[in-house]
Amino acid sequence: MIRSDFRAIYIHCDGSMMYDTDSSGGTGQVIKFPDFLDLEDVSESDGIFVDSNIERLELEGITSGMQALRDYIKLNGVDLSRISKIIVITDRFALKDDERTSPYRIKDWRSNGGKNFEDKEIKNWDLINLLDKTRTRLANEARKSVRIEYRKRKYNKEADKLSKKGRNEGIVNRKIAIEGHKIGRRKFDGQEINYKLFSPKEKIKINVFRKRLIKNQWEINAEICSGKKNGNKLKIYCDYKLQEKLQRGNEYEITVKKVFSYHFEIYRTIKKIKKI
Repeated sequence: MIRSDFRAIYIHCDGSMMYDTDSSGGTGQVIKFPDFLDLEDVSESDGIFVDSNIERLELEGITSGMQALRDYIKLNGVDLSRISKIIVITDRFALKDDERTSPYRIKDWRSNGGKNFEDKEIKNWDLINLLDKTRTRLANEARKSVRIEYRKRKYNKEADKLSKKGRNEGIVNRKIAIEGHKIGRRKFDGQEINYKLFSPKEKIKINVFRKRLIKNQWEINAEICSGKKNGNKLKIYCDYKLQEKLQRGNEYEITVKKVFSYHFEIYRTIKKIKKI
């Protein structure tokens, strides 16, 4: 572990998926106190969450880690007067404070009913909203700032190990399940693309692994199967008729129509790629 502040409490959090037909996974958290408090690490794992996805697991892990510290402080009456701050560690870049967990950004989304500036529903808004509220409660109770920072996976090994334990142990539950849709088997384990790297009229070969109804639109989750960013995932927003043509477990050649910050719109002319 790399510590940038030896007076801070660190909460290492992680989520881990099996990528099986149940989309099951677990979470892990490790609370590390400064040496001068002379307290043992607090380690927890939880599972088995089903019908979820990796971001929901990571969000659940962060929230559970902050809640675990709240519970520990209340139970043990820890004196935090000499603590500088509370730092929550995630190895998912998109969930650090400057990205999707920014308190200022979440405040704007909340004032807009859980939607972004494009009037699109925020993905996993229920868990992002809960995370932010839990962070606020922890900060108020501890009277310390609470930051969420990114570290590479190699600096988050203890939480990673616990999350893998969680996905194999415990009672199956639907606490963070995405209701009303199914998730197909993925071919890769890539990160989401930077949409700005793509241009209108560009053709992409994709594998569709999930479809989700959001308000009056459909969100299609797919993986790139060749060329630029092969193995990475992307999102497509479309209407009912077009989503009917994009079936889970099949590959297609699509053409980008519009590029947004977090998704594509595509032309209605798509080509199904025959399985060999």
